[in-house]
Amino acid sequence: MSANMKLLPAILTALFFVACSDDSSADVGSIPEPSSSSVEVSAPESSSGAVSVPESSSDNTPAEPESSANEIQWNRANLTWYESYPDEGSEECIEYNGCEWAGWFAGLDEQQTPEWVAENNIIAVHEKDWNTYKLKTFRLRKGGHEIDAVVYDMCSDADCDGCCTRNAGALGFLIDIEVNTKARFGGQGSGVVEWTCLDCNP
Repeated sequence: MSANMKLLPAILTALFFVACSDDSSADVGSIPEPSSSSVEVSAPESSSGAVSVPESSSDNTPAEPESSANEIQWNRANLTWYESYPDEGSEECIEYNGCEWAGWFAGLDEQQTPEWVAENNIIAVHEKDWNTYKLKTFRLRKGGHEIDAVVYDMCSDADCDGCCTRNAGALGFLIDIEVNTKARFGGQGSGVVEWTCLDCNP
């Protein structure tokens, strides 16, 4: 066997290792780099250390105005006045039985003193409206004056030969204000008055 033939196995072995080395380097070079879309970017922090998040447009929407259903509904009534403790011999005492009912109110069980009458805001309504408005609080306004008063009493046609219905007039609603309350209402005791019920069920 010649010397060249003896060297052939060694040469083939060397060529095999060179080929393997080239394949592995090609595999390393073929690993794809991550694309820019997969790189995570940290959000800048605010001076407080919290991440700033822009507010949505809905946060800047102005508040809705209150519903018109919440507005006060004003009504109209004919206004008259009476005196709970009338003088003896006065028209109130004789024509309207005022002396007989002095200090008495349909909504209260006991007779009230002149002092109590003077200190409280008292009104009466027609007897037909009594069950609806008994002991309710009305707000009245007329001529730039306003007052809150309680429906302590009712006006009965039997006491004055139908005067309550006559005084209700075409409006069909009567508010009869006690004289002391009338004084605090700027002296308003006749004509048309506006009113609303403050504690009635809607």
